[in-house]
Amino acid sequence: MRTKGERSKQHILEVASMLFSKNSFKNVTIRQIAKEAGISPSLIYKYFHTQEDLYYAALQSACQDLLERLKTIDRLEDFVHEYLRYMFSSALFEMMSYFSLEHDSSKNFIPISNEINKFLQLLEEKISGPNAKIEAQLLFSTLNGLIISYKKVPRDTEAKIATIQKLADYYIANLKKRI
Repeated sequence: MRTKGERSKQHILEVASMLFSKNSFKNVTIRQIAKEAGISPSLIYKYFHTQEDLYYAALQSACQDLLERLKTIDRLEDFVHEYLRYMFSSALFEMMSYFSLEHDSSKNFIPISNEINKFLQLLEEKISGPNAKIEAQLLFSTLNGLIISYKKVPRDTEAKIATIQKLADYYIANLKKRI
């Protein structure tokens, strides 16, 4: 059973993720997060020293949740379908998009690089073969490109997911011919 402190920290992360997925890091304040969470800003600072620490923790938490879901999936197609469905239904994709577009590139620090590397490792294991590493990177980029291309299309979410899953399946079928 989680302690009250652990529950408070998790609640802060959930509220922060929701707000960071709707606005860029620069447009979300600790006060807004505290107000939405129904707590004082000082409680947030008890767990996170800076707004940037909170943002990175929210990104990492969402990435770790996704990784836990994907670890148990054996078939590449099922793995990809779950990834796409998760990215459409969680705050993670929007947070990653804002991060990618607004991150200060002069800082050579990517806070979720460990999680991305773990994801790529899982993909490599599903692909195998001599070019598994580069194929995993290409597939990862392709999936995110598909999400970018279809996420804001004015259609039913399930229809969008079905479309990109079909495109991903096509890509995977051709990938399997290469490996």
